[in-house]
Amino acid sequence: MERLPGHAEVVTGGVVLDRPGYFHQATVVAGVRQEGEIVRSEVSGPVVTVQPFADESEAFQPAGGVPQGLAASVWTRDHDRAMRASRVLRAGIVWVNTHGTTVSEMPHGGVRHSGYGSGFSLTGLLDYTLVKHVML
Repeated sequence: MERLPGHAEVVTGGVVLDRPGYFHQATVVAGVRQEGEIVRSEVSGPVVTVQPFADESEAFQPAGGVPQGLAASVWTRDHDRAMRASRVLRAGIVWVNTHGTTVSEMPHGGVRHSGYGSGFSLTGLLDYTLVKHVML
């Protein structure tokens, strides 16, 4: 938060909390640009950036153009739009009209520079096994 550029605006939050386990109040930052550090890096804490867009392609391209891919949330009333977004967004998990819920049966985690994408599930466990077929 200390490195925000001058054109960025903290709309709400941004205050450092004086207790263990939290970095900031829930924070919304507007006026950011795609090349900005807060957009291109994973930020620890409840911080979200808001960037305007004119159409889906303008929204989806930047969302997939960052080095990380931990998670994505799509908020829409349009089912077809949600499905298009889910196909295009490169993230370990894509939530539609929700955020933060997982089930232990499904792989969850990041892709690309956000870590391993199938940990904490049967899929992750299988990566630590070696299946060998021996026929005599």
